[in-house]
Amino acid sequence: MQDPIFFLSRPGLLFLRLETQVEFLTTFTLENIVLAILVVVVTALAVYLSDRLLEGLAKKAPRARFYFKLLAPVLRFTSWTVGFVIVMTIFSPSRDTLLALMASVGIALGLGAQDLVKNIIGGLVILADRPYQLGDRVKIGDAYGEIDHIGLRSTKLTTADDTRVTIPNSEILSGKAWNANSGVPDCQVVTDLFVPHDVNPTEAVEIGYEAAYSSPFLLLAKPVVVLLQDRFQDGPFMLVRIKAYVFDHRFEPRLQSDITIRAKAEFLRRGMLLRWGRHDPGPSTKALRTGNES
Repeated sequence: MQDPIFFLSRPGLLFLRLETQVEFLTTFTLENIVLAILVVVVTALAVYLSDRLLEGLAKKAPRARFYFKLLAPVLRFTSWTVGFVIVMTIFSPSRDTLLALMASVGIALGLGAQDLVKNIIGGLVILADRPYQLGDRVKIGDAYGEIDHIGLRSTKLTTADDTRVTIPNSEILSGKAWNANSGVPDCQVVTDLFVPHDVNPTEAVEIGYEAAYSSPFLLLAKPVVVLLQDRFQDGPFMLVRIKAYVFDHRFEPRLQSDITIRAKAEFLRRGMLLRWGRHDPGPSTKALRTGNES
């Protein structure tokens, strides 16, 4: 048989030569169609069951959940690839027909499904390069949360306020992804506190360390660092930045809140925030900037 000849009847439509079309259509028997549908159903069921199994194992062993979740996208991609190969084997197209179909699909994707192709390529890049995996706490664009799904087209994450965000995989090809834990349960948590610029800096550092080390969410095996910086956005103040590690990144907001509560309570107890209190407003920002506090 001669190589198939292609021609365009109108933009976006590609037709095979008549005999190639007839040859391909003869493979669509009722038996083959039923078998193909059965393969697709079995593949989808296998993907569903594997996801549920790995999710169950991850819940039973929370500290080892990353090892189980690492397998989920690999099994999903592998299952659908095997299913596609089996379906193609069922219909058994000839070499010419297969090449013609591949060319047709390539043209169709090039004309109308460029974004879909980019997303699929992005999914393969995520699977191979592993900038993040299931269970990681990641920031992509403006979204920050735990990755709970990596598919062929998109990645889904859940934020700290329980909002589900869907991100096209193509963004990983040209964008940036910030990974807070990279496949391990613990991660660093940064808590920023603000105090008047004239407080005793040694006291501020001591309170920062005490607030961090007294938190039940702290991972004691990792170091705690407290840093001070002077800032002057709307007026002079001092930034107390506490860097500590949480034993499980899912408790990141709780560690931040716990450190803030403990530190602020101590600041108030020692009278270090009086200037910012309603009963003692202190000099205005304008007065502070001009140096005239009268």
